[in-house]
Amino acid sequence: MGDRFWNKLWHGTAPLVLWAAHFFFCYLFAASGCRRGTWTVLLAVTLLALAAAGWLCWRAWRESGAAPRGVLRMARLGGAILAFAAIAWSAMPLLAFGGCD
Repeated sequence: MGDRFWNKLWHGTAPLVLWAAHFFFCYLFAASGCRRGTWTVLLAVTLLALAAAGWLCWRAWRESGAAPRGVLRMARLGGAILAFAAIAWSAMPLLAFGGCD
């Protein structure tokens, strides 16, 4: 019974963990200095995180059907949409300011 709880908990929070990991990596990497290739690495990580969040959105939508029923299904879908939006929003400075000169 405990295994099912942790499995459900992970499925409900995985999108938000993905966003937190992306946010932490980008700020840590950007704070380490403006080196050659910094912008490229951050862009690649952001695109990978967006792809993963998009996959989590698609998977949550497919499993929940047109109208999600139940708290876990709504949490999975809502968390995936929130994570996708948060990753895209945190990438805006990367696109607005470009690379280091």
